Amino acid sequence: MKRFILMSRQRVLLLAIAAIALAVISAGGCGEEAGDVEFPEFVYRSEESLEGYRIAAANQDVLEQIPCYCGCERDREKYQNLKDCFYNRETGDFDEHAASCAICLEEARDVEQWQDEGLSLKEIRDRIDEKYQDRGTPTDTPPVE
Repeated sequence: MKRFILMSRQRVLLLAIAAIALAVISAGGCGEEAGDVEFPEFVYRSEESLEGYRIAAANQDVLEQIPCYCGCERDREKYQNLKDCFYNRETGDFDEHAASCAICLEEARDVEQWQDEGLSLKEIRDRIDEKYQDRGTPTDTPPVE
């Protein structure tokens, strides 16, 4: 009888572990694609917003060299490149701006797609400039050599 109880407890423990694992997998895994990033609540406004912030978290160095064309260049102290739309340049915390800016989110998706296609940083920058030049004035981001 003791052996039966011990086996039952082991089965309950295994079932509990399996249930927890299933819950973690269903929730999207153990962390964000860009590592174990904890995003603030505003990032979850939409699927597009979440995707954009995941891309930004994984590609900060690249986005730092890409201009933004959404009109944020009017605040030159705060926004100097596409990364600044996702991250506050002074604090390093996430910036809320891109969460509701279609152009910022679209640019981030384009950067990721073109990286996946194997384009160089210069080619990505050239494509961004070409695609978005009619949408607004870009941030004053130094050229890519």
